[in-house]
Amino acid sequence: MTECSETLVKRDALLSVVIPVYNVAEYLPQCLETVCGQTYRNLEILLVDDGSTDGSGEICDEWQRRDARIKVIHKKNGGVSSARNEGLKAASGSLIGFVDSDDWLEPEMYEKLAAALAETSYADAASCGFVDYPYGEGVPVPKGLKPHPPCAFADAVIALFERGGYFTSLWNKLFLRSMVFPDGSMIPFDTSLSFGEDEVWLTKVLRRCRKMVFVPEALYHWRPRAGSATRYTGVSEKQLSVLKAKRKALKLLPKRRDVLQLAEGRIFNDCYFLKVEAYCVKEEAVFRMVCKTLAPLRRAWLRSRDVPLMRKLKVFLMDLEMALKLPAGVLRFTDGVNKHTFRASGENSHR
Repeated sequence: MTECSETLVKRDALLSVVIPVYNVAEYLPQCLETVCGQTYRNLEILLVDDGSTDGSGEICDEWQRRDARIKVIHKKNGGVSSARNEGLKAASGSLIGFVDSDDWLEPEMYEKLAAALAETSYADAASCGFVDYPYGEGVPVPKGLKPHPPCAFADAVIALFERGGYFTSLWNKLFLRSMVFPDGSMIPFDTSLSFGEDEVWLTKVLRRCRKMVFVPEALYHWRPRAGSATRYTGVSEKQLSVLKAKRKALKLLPKRRDVLQLAEGRIFNDCYFLKVEAYCVKEEAVFRMVCKTLAPLRRAWLRSRDVPLMRKLKVFLMDLEMALKLPAGVLRFTDGVNKHTFRASGENSHR
């Protein structure tokens, strides 16, 4: 065990868990059962009902009556960033965590993350692995299982961004309060962003991080859901905000070649669907804008060893089909996907 720095919190410190809630009545009970059932008992559970209309708010109130650690905040619908900001304002713990209200946790997740922080000198943040459930289809995929030594900002970005890594989500992480409230003032989520807002926030927080520590176990279960969005119905302003978010995050990253190349390639890969979607629905202005944005990132994507060869071949083929102005049906066939939801970090139905 490494000697702890004097700034680290104790093992049994109060841990505030912020959970935005919006129309998740089907999934919320399972989520709350696994949060309340954590082996780490000293929790403050902040449920932020963001104007739910399906009874989720009533479920929150019911669980508040069951467990004295739960505090419920009801507010008008303002989006996930607004809900998280309200939760953070109410948080009083020395440790801060986030959970998406349609996901669930292994019982020992917070115990292991808190222990990793307590046992590592100068550690300000911790991340564990997770299980990805691709829209309820196929085999669940564990990620973030590669052991990684405690590290500062630049190397932490590599561990988060790389394929199969610990991911730029918030829900499988734990932060010291001093990281979220530097000098006593809160680092807020950007409410103008509908997608990628958590990646921007995480990057801002980790810029202050002395060390991030990793627990290579899949302790969080992420359930990305397609909701009502179907493929090739148009590119919304909310979807386009991901480009703004990822460019914001890119500017905050350390100016190290391997970090920037990985990040740029990841942006190209994550946002390429916007180009295909705009082409298929003949939104020419959006198509040109996305092409212009992605063009400078293409070289980094091509050089990236993090992108599977089959993915590169698929993109080459779709680019050729668009250059030849082939019908949208050809691209749909090449793409081979029937349903579409943008899978930004932390993406779910709360938008």
